[in-house]
Amino acid sequence: MSQEEAEGARVRRPRRARGEVVAFPPKVKRPKVAITGGAGFLGSRLVKALALAEEWDIVVLDLAPGSNAPAEVRHRFLDLNLPHADGTVYRILKDEEPDVVVHLAAIRSPSLDTTYSHELNSLGALHVLAAAGEAKIPKIVMGSTTMVYGARGDNPNFLTEEHRLRADAGDRFVQDFVEAEKHARDHQRNYPETNVSVLRFAQVHAPEVRDYKAKYFESFFAVTMLGYDPLIQVLHPEDATSALLKAVCLGEVRGVFNIAPEGVLPLSSILLLYGALPVPVPHPLAYPLVEAAWLAGLALAPGIHAHYLRYLCVASNEKARNVLGWSPVWTTLDSVLESAQAHRGQDRVLDWAALEEAARRAAYRYEQRVHQTRRTPAAEPPVGTPSEKEAVS
Repeated sequence: MSQEEAEGARVRRPRRARGEVVAFPPKVKRPKVAITGGAGFLGSRLVKALALAEEWDIVVLDLAPGSNAPAEVRHRFLDLNLPHADGTVYRILKDEEPDVVVHLAAIRSPSLDTTYSHELNSLGALHVLAAAGEAKIPKIVMGSTTMVYGARGDNPNFLTEEHRLRADAGDRFVQDFVEAEKHARDHQRNYPETNVSVLRFAQVHAPEVRDYKAKYFESFFAVTMLGYDPLIQVLHPEDATSALLKAVCLGEVRGVFNIAPEGVLPLSSILLLYGALPVPVPHPLAYPLVEAAWLAGLALAPGIHAHYLRYLCVASNEKARNVLGWSPVWTTLDSVLESAQAHRGQDRVLDWAALEEAARRAAYRYEQRVHQTRRTPAAEPPVGTPSEKEAVS
């Protein structure tokens, strides 16, 4: 464009009258999510993931704000163990009017104070669901655990969401999650217009996880059941967070979903990688022994919970793949190797590369034997073949 044409264009450009109001487009209201337990381990990860997407207004409902929480995340104080907690939750939800409530407030390790645990894990879920119903919240996502299936000798290799919940009635820690899921089912029946989804997480494990299972793996001596070597699933926190994101962001989704990794490992292999020394005890003696140690404050879980050191409790993730569109990136072996190497990182005598290679070869051979009816066996990879996680990425 020549200089003359440019000057002509400036002359022809219309000028606004003095005092004319400039109309800006209306600000688009972002959907809002309220997260109970948003300062906890999984809750804080979900908060940061949602804040990174820059598509949500986020409110954390917890005792305190999460550490290193993004500046735009707001906090509302909530203690689900206080009297009239349901009324408190209701007032908060009426004030905030969230589009989604994510309930993650729970104790993830057994406690000798069973009353406190019950009030938080079971009654806390009831308070949140009741308040959400009164406040007409259209979508609820609740966290649970695959332990609600129970560890049984006749469990199939991969439990689906249709399998009955058969956790031992004496295991109060797991029964609280069973009751919380019952409250969720009742809520869905009473409010059919609401989308309620329950995510049953397999054991979440990473170097920074400090629950009772992590402490068991890291202990110098580990009590095991003589003659039993159950298969274990380990879920990486990144995969757990991505499943929560899927459940929150998808519009019409309801039901129960197993959030479980690919692959399993025998308990003996996990203890070997951690360097823990197994102490095999006959099962008739193991239960009272662990219970006595629990009551004395020396054990990490009550005696009845030792079922999970004896029997199988492994979940299928097929429904989560098909309905949520979620798939894990980390295998059980990947997660265990990451945590075990962090735990034993100071051991200079240990040739970790050789140990990792042996573990991956053993896991590959086991997968071929166990899953030969589910997939076509492939040739064994040569030494140095990337892990499943690297191949997927």
